[in-house]
Amino acid sequence: MEMMVKEAAESPAGTANNRQPMVRYRNVTKQFGDLQVLHGINFDVKAGEKIALIGPSGSGKTTIGRLLMTLEEPTSGTIEVDGEPLWHREVKGKQVRADEKHLHQMRTKIGMVFQHFNLFPHMNVLRNVTEAPMRVLGLSKQEATERAIEMLKKVGLEDKLTIYPAKLSGGQKQRVAIARALVMRPQVMVFDEVTSALDPELVGEVLEVIKEIAAEGEMAMLLITHEMDFAREVADRVIFFADGLIVEEGSPAKLFEEPESERLQSFLRRIR
Repeated sequence: MEMMVKEAAESPAGTANNRQPMVRYRNVTKQFGDLQVLHGINFDVKAGEKIALIGPSGSGKTTIGRLLMTLEEPTSGTIEVDGEPLWHREVKGKQVRADEKHLHQMRTKIGMVFQHFNLFPHMNVLRNVTEAPMRVLGLSKQEATERAIEMLKKVGLEDKLTIYPAKLSGGQKQRVAIARALVMRPQVMVFDEVTSALDPELVGEVLEVIKEIAAEGEMAMLLITHEMDFAREVADRVIFFADGLIVEEGSPAKLFEEPESERLQSFLRRIR
């Protein structure tokens, strides 16, 4: 049932290059008690590549992102980021569990935008965006502020610097969350169902921001989404998950127009 992603596959949009993968999952499993949510997952994300993860709720795609963000630890298998093991270190030729220092260093390479914004309600927009670069990257207040204003301009919110989250719409909150992730200048970004908590009329403004960021082509992206039109437009490659397995993968045109597996065909029929 599981289809492994071809490591040497060309990116349909041509944005990825031929360097080592930016992210590599190898035989990754995840179990919560008696429930196994991932079964031996294998795939790579090239530098600059945009991959959409689609599938029914409970298929394991959000867990993929949480493992990369070190919010959950794999039960078995390995994850590498920019050629370095994420959850392990090599000590005298043996793999040992990574310590907090190693995890902290690796987290600086990864950004994530969540479904529910997770903004600090007692901080204004500017402070929400500058807090992490000052605390985690050690930037001065001036450096962090300059970088934050640049990112807030990118998401169209440079006029909201002194506003608190309670005064923002859901779409504006999510755009602040995107700026907060971008200000760390990660090498790979995870977008986890970023429109699922928004009112329908606000979905478009957030997706447009992500499309613009994706078009710049600089960062690798994992786009966990139920928005099929968005996945078709933005992704270089689409991976369909079901029951904790990779069932099918390929270009957006191939998966959406010529799905091979009955499982994917059934999924697409239900959401159209």
